[in-house]
Amino acid sequence: MRLSPRGSEVGVTDRDPTLVGMVGSIPQQETPVELLRALAVFAEPPGDGHGRIAETLGFGTAPGASDFSDVFLFQLYPYASIHLGEEGMLGGEARERVAGFWSALGRTPPAEPDHLSALLGLYAALSGEVAAATDAPGDAAAPSEVALLAESRDALLHEHLAPWVPAYLDRVVEISPRTYGPWAAMLQDVLSAELRRAGRAQRLPLHLREAAALPDPREEGADAFLKGLLAPVRSGVILIRADLASLSGGLGLALRAGERRFALDSLLGQDAASVLAALAGVAGRQADAHEERIELLGVTASFFASRARASAALLSELATEDTVSAVGVGS
Repeated sequence: MRLSPRGSEVGVTDRDPTLVGMVGSIPQQETPVELLRALAVFAEPPGDGHGRIAETLGFGTAPGASDFSDVFLFQLYPYASIHLGEEGMLGGEARERVAGFWSALGRTPPAEPDHLSALLGLYAALSGEVAAATDAPGDAAAPSEVALLAESRDALLHEHLAPWVPAYLDRVVEISPRTYGPWAAMLQDVLSAELRRAGRAQRLPLHLREAAALPDPREEGADAFLKGLLAPVRSGVILIRADLASLSGGLGLALRAGERRFALDSLLGQDAASVLAALAGVAGRQADAHEERIELLGVTASFFASRARASAALLSELATEDTVSAVGVGS
């Protein structure tokens, strides 16, 4: 077994009988460690082993470099800090929290400790250690050691994976049905089984407890509002370029090339009221999706549903000519 540059464990092949036996059936009581390792690889740029794994898992042809770029570089960035940090950007306090978790386990954090492949690799490693300690003969592993490993694994699941990965994977399925969609759907099944095994979190993860709400531009200005809108932990919304493209096409507006913020500024400058109203619809639909996850995720999904509902209400309120003019959104 070797480590990828981001820290996920690589080495699963299409000849692995453990992996092959798991395809089509996600175990409920035992974490499918090898399957998780294989799925973690797919969040990395395509390499020589992707084709074999794709065939084994039934994904068909492995996605190419352009497929990877469209999903992971231009649409849905696979980093916890993007989704759980108040800035909605790479790094920051959210990444530091994740790196601190690695360190608390006695492991050296990789260069990108919050990357999805690194987190899945760590989860697979902890799950493997739990299984090995549980199955150790005699008194080789004390009950306290097994309990600590299991607690660490479940803390990783509840604190650093569950708050963002289920919603993230649903969006991957939505925009990439023929390439990364099957990968995202299978990973969703695996993580759902893990969440059912672990049970719902009893309190909000720290990332969410300390996250400020979406700013009201009438109080804090348009810049703070738009930055918050692009930070999922504040708005409850994963707003991607595909949303802006759909929105601009529906409204007959020109979509500017570049980062989401620049594209959003341009759209608001063309027709702020209509764009804000359309964004309210996006927020409302994502609130519905979050609510569908409450049975599985509990308070975590409720948090994001509440944030998305509040965003939808604020966007709808702002979508009047008088309010747009007053707060400077789109000016």
